[in-house]
Amino acid sequence: MNSTPASLRYPARLAAALLFVVTTNVFAADPTIPFEKYQLKNGLTVILSEDHRLPQVAVNVWYHVGAANQVPGKSGFAHLFEHMMFSGSKHVGKSPFAVLEKIGTSAGSMANGTTNNDRTNYFEVVPSNELPTALWLESDRMGFLLETLDEKKLAIQRDVVSNERRQSYENRPYGTAQLTVCDTLYPKPHPYFDCVIGTLAEIQSASMGDLRSFFHQFYAPNNASIAIVGDFDSKVAKQLVEKYFAALPAAAPVAKPVPTPPVLTHEVSLTVPDKVAQVGRLMVVWPSGITPFHPDEAALDVLSQVLTSGRTSRFYRSLVFEKQVASDVGSDNGALGLGGYFEIDVTPRQGHAVAELKPLVDGLIKDIQEKGPTAAEVDRAKRNIIAAALRSVERIGGFGGKADTLNNYEMWRGDPGYLAKDLARYRAVTPEIVKAAAQKYLTSKRLLLDVEPAAHVTAAAP
Repeated sequence: MNSTPASLRYPARLAAALLFVVTTNVFAADPTIPFEKYQLKNGLTVILSEDHRLPQVAVNVWYHVGAANQVPGKSGFAHLFEHMMFSGSKHVGKSPFAVLEKIGTSAGSMANGTTNNDRTNYFEVVPSNELPTALWLESDRMGFLLETLDEKKLAIQRDVVSNERRQSYENRPYGTAQLTVCDTLYPKPHPYFDCVIGTLAEIQSASMGDLRSFFHQFYAPNNASIAIVGDFDSKVAKQLVEKYFAALPAAAPVAKPVPTPPVLTHEVSLTVPDKVAQVGRLMVVWPSGITPFHPDEAALDVLSQVLTSGRTSRFYRSLVFEKQVASDVGSDNGALGLGGYFEIDVTPRQGHAVAELKPLVDGLIKDIQEKGPTAAEVDRAKRNIIAAALRSVERIGGFGGKADTLNNYEMWRGDPGYLAKDLARYRAVTPEIVKAAAQKYLTSKRLLLDVEPAAHVTAAAP
């Protein structure tokens, strides 16, 4: 169970052909994921994709609910409810992991759930002959969870999620700074406030009434899609889906959250004490307002690669290799349903300070804005992105994989077969487009975080 946003996306049995495609940048034909999509009368969207390479089947359910659907005072609730979905349901009677382990599927990469800003998913990869078991488990959680929930289970999961916040943010280097990013870009009452994890006080205040209301509103077939990928017969799978899901009642339609992108009117500079980190970090964050599949998303993804991905990237080459003032660099283009942000992180090398990094970072940003990237830099970035996408859809399920990809495209584009179009938008990126994106989004209206070990901040306070 995880609250980390799930990122890029992407069948392919075309090993030799794909190698040729990726390494030569000659794209005669993009791979496609064969699928069939239909909808039950109760609104559940079903996506079937046969793949008989291995005797396994992946089942992947997306509920269209995440942090974006939370109301003020209920931060972290989408993630808390994800945990509740593993506490047992009426007919399963206990945690689904107990059932899955008996059929050879262990918790972790083969069976799990994740929550991000905009959706919650649950997945398992099971032996082909156990497809009925996986569908039974998911239908029982979708239709018969509340009958088994009680105050004891809620108290346990409140504490589990509270402890996850401590481990993943408060007691992890630079985790507190990431919470500061969320709270500064998305202040209350924005639903992204305090990231997906939520505040300890609001997690602990969740009640049984809150759970029941949340379940009835969001955990219904008409607010979900299920992708089944692997070694199965579609005719049989349809019969099983009908058997286990068709009788579940639909709920009232869920209103789609309206994008409310982050806005900064000027540069905001903050010092963030970190009680865990041994060295500081410079974090530069721009509120882009980018949403998934926005026209500029591909350009910003390529820009991120050019700046910090690999030893040939601009930041690594300049700050780590040549000037030797940094030990680590990274960046991320976070496209979110309500509007995202672009972030660059630089960790100083021992003996160097965060303050020393800022003018160097500004110089590198100015250079990419004025001169743009080279054609070679852009080509390398596009190859990396496309290759990662193709590697991802080689797997039928788990974190990412083909089933997750189909659901991702269904949610954001209404088209599970969007893979070729997705790859095409990256292929269309040019150095001029990346340069324009850098000029448009990397402006002076940004958030600067000087993350320092808490002891250093305390010593400097007088």
